[in-house]
Amino acid sequence: GERDDALARLRAGIERANHLVGQLLALARAEPGSAPAHTQVDLVQVLRQAVADTQVSVQAVHGRIELQAPATLMLSGDAEALRSLLRNLIDNALKYGGPEPTVQVNAALDGLVALVRIDDAGPGIPEGERRRVFDRFYRREPGRGSGSGLGLTIARAVAQQHGGTVRLAGSPLGGLQVEVRLPAS
Repeated sequence: GERDDALARLRAGIERANHLVGQLLALARAEPGSAPAHTQVDLVQVLRQAVADTQVSVQAVHGRIELQAPATLMLSGDAEALRSLLRNLIDNALKYGGPEPTVQVNAALDGLVALVRIDDAGPGIPEGERRRVFDRFYRREPGRGSGSGLGLTIARAVAQQHGGTVRLAGSPLGGLQVEVRLPAS
């Protein structure tokens, strides 16, 4: 029994380390001066892949993701970087969206801007703290959860790399709304 417990803790530690290394690599790739080649990307397809990537997390928390998007939404970008951005935001909404979270993901074209909004019903982030959560390794509640404090930093860096923005606001669901705006093509 002790050996099984030790192995389980070791596996969990390895998974956390692997996740952190992946986050650090994603952040390094999104840093200024490391611009990858941009190609035509269907943001809706990338969004569907990001949602699919989170299905294990959805099942683990008995949650649900509702996705509303047009058939296509084209832009110039790096599909893998955009997938990382969206996956980080969806993961956060699931993690902090309350018990059995429902996460609403909406994509649309707003003029010449591709717009993605992710809403949850969790506790949200107080307005005075919303700037700080983009700082590297910043955690609102240190010691709670398994995050590294890099998800929103990566999301903002990838959005900026694509000429876009990430904005936090209160959600109509009662929690947090994250809005990503990217130039469409």
